[in-house]
Amino acid sequence: MFNVKDMESSYVGVPKKQTSRMEIKLKIGTKAVHRKITNSIYGVGRFLTETETPHIDAFFASGASSLKAKAVVPTDSAENWGSLLHGVLPHKHGLKNGDVDAGIPYDEKNPYPSIFKLLEAKSKDDNNNIKMASYVAWESINTGIIELSVKADLYAPLTHENFFMKWWLRFKHKMKNSIYDYSVVSRLCDYIHDSKNQDVKFIFVHLTDVDEYGHGYSYGSQTYLEQIKVMDSHVGTILKAIDEQGWNDDSLVIMTTDHGGIGTSHGGKSDVEVNVFLAVRGEGIEPNSKIEGEVCNMDCAALIVKALGMEIPEWFDAKLPIEFA
Repeated sequence: MFNVKDMESSYVGVPKKQTSRMEIKLKIGTKAVHRKITNSIYGVGRFLTETETPHIDAFFASGASSLKAKAVVPTDSAENWGSLLHGVLPHKHGLKNGDVDAGIPYDEKNPYPSIFKLLEAKSKDDNNNIKMASYVAWESINTGIIELSVKADLYAPLTHENFFMKWWLRFKHKMKNSIYDYSVVSRLCDYIHDSKNQDVKFIFVHLTDVDEYGHGYSYGSQTYLEQIKVMDSHVGTILKAIDEQGWNDDSLVIMTTDHGGIGTSHGGKSDVEVNVFLAVRGEGIEPNSKIEGEVCNMDCAALIVKALGMEIPEWFDAKLPIEFA
C-alpha cells in the first residue's frame, strides 16, 4: 500500500539532474477540466509523514506529488495564503496576518489581484458568469485576502454560523481544542451535494485545526500528530463527497499546506517551517507520479489558472512545475 512516509524516504539521495518530465497528459484548458478544487490544510508542514494518514496516502497515490515543496518566507499564514491565491511573493501582495485579522480588505487597485478576481474578469470577457466558492476555517481569507468585490459563495464558521455555535467554537478554541474544521467540512459537503452547484468552477477549501494544535501543544508533539489523523479523516470525507457527486472525472484537485512550525510558532526560515508538500490529481495525471522539480505552495496559483483555461499572467511569480509545463 502507498504510504507518504515511504515516499519521503524515496526522495533521499536523488540527484537533481535525474529529474525528468513525467508523462502527464493533463488536458489543461479544455473541457476535460471542468472544475478546480484546492484543499489547503493549515500548518501541517511535512509532519504528515510522522503519523498515519490513510486518506492522504490514497490521494498521493492517485496522482502526482512532492514532499520537497517549499513555503514562501516568512512562513506566516497571510503571506503564504496570499501568495497561493495571488500568485506573487509576499513583498508584492503585501498581506500580513495583523492586517487581515484586523479586517483590512485587500486593495482592489493592487496590481496583483487574486485568482478569484482574475477568473471573474475572464468570465466577464467571455460573457459567462463563473461560479466560485471559498469555504475556509479562517474567515480572514474571505474578508482580507480575496477581494470584497469578488462574487463567490463564501463560508467561514465565525461568519456564517449562529450565535450559539460561534460561542461554542470560540470556547473550544480557547480551551486548546479547536473544532472549526468540523463545521467547514460539513457545510462544504452540503455545498458539493447541492445540485445548484454542479457548475462551480473553482472551490478553495481551508482547514485550520492542525495549526491550532501546533500553537497550543507544539508542532510535532504527539497531540499535534493526533490532530493530523483527525484532519486526515476530514480529507477523506471531502474526497468521498467529490466522488459521490461524480466530480472525479472532470476535476483537478490540489492539496497543499502553508507552513510547518517549530515549538509553538512559525514565521522563520527553518526546515521544519519551510518544508511542505504538494499533491495533485486529475484526468491524465499518472498515479503514483512524483513531482521531482523545484516547487512551491505558491505554484498552485499557476496550476489553477492554467487548468481553468487562462494563460498564466506574466507578472506571476508562481510557475507551473516542470512536469506540467
